[in-house]
Amino acid sequence: MYIKILVVVVLLVQVPNIGFSQTKATVNTNAAHVISKQKSGQDQINYVDSTYGYSVIIPKWWDIKETPSPNFFGGTFPIIEKSESALLFKSFEKEKFKTLQNFENWVIVGYRSGDTPKWSNDHKILFKKDLPEFKSIGKAYKVQLKSEDTFYNSCYIIVETSKAFLWIDLTATRETYDANFKKLEKIMAQFNSF
Repeated sequence: MYIKILVVVVLLVQVPNIGFSQTKATVNTNAAHVISKQKSGQDQINYVDSTYGYSVIIPKWWDIKETPSPNFFGGTFPIIEKSESALLFKSFEKEKFKTLQNFENWVIVGYRSGDTPKWSNDHKILFKKDLPEFKSIGKAYKVQLKSEDTFYNSCYIIVETSKAFLWIDLTATRETYDANFKKLEKIMAQFNSF
């Protein structure tokens, strides 16, 4: 049950904002293509999102899932301690925020400990700190969130491509965050924006 809660929280946290951030088609057909390749046993799948301007290599262990919006792409990592962590690439059209700073403020910078973020009424920001690991890609933050009586650690990477703003979101339990962060580093080593 706990595994399903984490995956649902991460995948659906943006549902109220889909209309705010999305004006294109309502189906992510690219995810279905990648899922099909994974089911056939392919590894190191090159995923290119030309709509939002990024590419990433998908290892076999990153289990891609269908998402509620075409501007979300991602899936889950292998189970650790009965918990399945999720990594999502959330893409937003630039005209909705005008500047990278506005976008970054909306995602994480504009909040203090105890604040409820504008993107979810069900979460509280407990802690945030800058991370240096992804400096060549964008600004990164370690964030601790609370939803009801559950605590999560997340890594948010904020990226500007030529076409969009990206919120790359790894969410894990406090106990599994460090192990999953190492997996995120491997994936981000092959990330490109254009």
